Amino acid sequence: MVLDPIEALKPRSSEHKLKKEMLASLDRKWTVHIIHGRPVKYTGLPFKYEVHCALFGSFPKSAIFKLLFLASSIITGVRIVRKYGVHLLLSKSGHLHLGLVALLIARLTNRKCLVRVADDAMLALRIFLKRAGFPDVLINALTAIAKCIEVFVLRRADWVVTHGPQDYEKIKRLTRRVSFVPLGVDATVFRPLVENVQELKESIIENAEKKVILFVGRLNPVKDLPTLFKAFKMLSRERDDLALLVIGSGVEETRYREMVEQMGIADKVFFLGFVPHDNLPVYYNIADVYVLPSLWEEWSNTIMEAMACGVPVVATNVGANPYLIKDGETGFLVPPREPRALAEKIAFVLDNPELVKEIARKARAEIVKYSITSMSSAYKKI
Repeated sequence: MVLDPIEALKPRSSEHKLKKEMLASLDRKWTVHIIHGRPVKYTGLPFKYEVHCALFGSFPKSAIFKLLFLASSIITGVRIVRKYGVHLLLSKSGHLHLGLVALLIARLTNRKCLVRVADDAMLALRIFLKRAGFPDVLINALTAIAKCIEVFVLRRADWVVTHGPQDYEKIKRLTRRVSFVPLGVDATVFRPLVENVQELKESIIENAEKKVILFVGRLNPVKDLPTLFKAFKMLSRERDDLALLVIGSGVEETRYREMVEQMGIADKVFFLGFVPHDNLPVYYNIADVYVLPSLWEEWSNTIMEAMACGVPVVATNVGANPYLIKDGETGFLVPPREPRALAEKIAFVLDNPELVKEIARKARAEIVKYSITSMSSAYKKI
């Protein structure tokens, strides 16, 4: 059995991530115990599961209540391990806080702990503190404390898994107990489609002849949508056949809506909110280009999904993106925080459909190598 103190701070996270990234190799012999902030239900999982709610998880998302929730998760986790005989503690994301929770529960109950590194915690923390108005001195101090916690967790976990190749190299300097396992994509689901594509496009955009630029992801500072908005505004000055679709939700949504209003592009930018993962393939298929302007990416699900759907990708040259995209061969890379470079590359994609069609074909052929089955087998070996 597996205790998974993973999704608790993100109760809306789609169950495919839990199922496909780490646990797809389990069967009905396994029972997964999941700590959440509120009751949730999953469908289509190959194993049995039980959800346990820790206190304070559904309270307002303030720092105080998050800390109380994490403390409650430790108490709840210890109780679950002892009651159900859980063998393994697993943290799937948030290694800085949820990984620490899993490690503490494991040590208090004499169990094994597997921690997965899925983001650049230091970068995310610095951006959060900067946006919150903290002075640089305090930001540096808090980041130093967080770094000590990160090193503590990674060195003492029984095993660490990451899908970030650069993180893998960093973690190897701290511990030998680490594996690099890329994310997988289901190319039978994410594939070029014809059915329902035009109907969906017409339901979103009044003029269905417009070219569609698509973004899918969390609306948070690391994704750097302001750079995409600036690039889109530059393009909109030169052509009137564009629409930008933004799929996802997050802490920056209100600010981003206000931003596009102030920039005068609100009539061309469509915020579609959260879309269930199983519904995403048709949305990718209405796009003429998929854009990911992030400041950092470990191993992007959305790049893989767009490529599998045959959609050309323009992404920033950060993190693992160069491992997924061969610039000019299977997609296009641009420097981060440079809206003009981003705008020029988007325009190139839109203005060269035949050339880009061949690039997208090569991209799909490359990306289908990262199957869900092969990735889940790697986790099973661990």
